[in-house]
Amino acid sequence: YVKETKITMDNAMDNLLYADALNLALLKEVVMDFLAGNSTASQKTKRGKDYDLSAMSVSELRRKLDEKGLNVDGSREAMIEALTTTNTDESADAKRQRSNADDSLE
Repeated sequence: YVKETKITMDNAMDNLLYADALNLALLKEVVMDFLAGNSTASQKTKRGKDYDLSAMSVSELRRKLDEKGLNVDGSREAMIEALTTTNTDESADAKRQRSNADDSLE
């Protein structure tokens, strides 16, 4: 299986979980080597902005909150939630603005 399977960012976690569940040491080693060799890409894949926020220090989170004019007090989780909610709201606003612009062009 190890020789026949090409490990990619899309299937790495599935293969790692499979290897762990069945105690497949060689497959686990191959997947871990792949992830270690591609650590920058693995941090960004399937995690998006939420992961970027959870990887930030508390001071970085406070700085982002301050830039957006939001409350900088609270737990780490509360700060991440505030930023996530704000990002979602901003995305919805941007979509509405694009939709309104498209409607005015017609």
